Amino acid sequence: MPSKFAARQSVEQVEEGRDLAPKFDADGLLPAVTTDAASGELLMVGYMNAEALQKTIATGEAHYWSRSRKALWHKGATSGLVQKVKELMIDDDQDCVWLKVDVQGGASCHVGYRTCFYRRIPLGKAAKPLEFTITEKVFDPKKVYGDAPNPTQL
Repeated sequence: MPSKFAARQSVEQVEEGRDLAPKFDADGLLPAVTTDAASGELLMVGYMNAEALQKTIATGEAHYWSRSRKALWHKGATSGLVQKVKELMIDDDQDCVWLKVDVQGGASCHVGYRTCFYRRIPLGKAAKPLEFTITEKVFDPKKVYGDAPNPTQL
């Protein structure tokens, strides 16, 4: 898919101009922070390549690049938990996007929780186990995905 983005020509163009000229990293990716449009709750952090960003813009539904599967990923294509983009923001130097979404089905995490951020790291000098901040799953991943490989890379 050919790029539909402007070429990056100057700091002024990127930081103060009206051209969408994203800066993808050496792997062709940029971070995508996703929050709930209504509550502001952090749902997930993913990555987009140029095609994922273009498809997100064109369809109004979140698309990401799966680093573990090395494939374009339309969020919710398998699970039905589609992320409808209500607002798409880009940071000042255009190397990160922020999606504000309405989550169809109420969850964004493939593990079954509403958000991918469901554990807290205890602070202090002594190492302590992670603390669950959410204990109830929105859906059963086994029923949705079956025995499909876990999308996270170990």
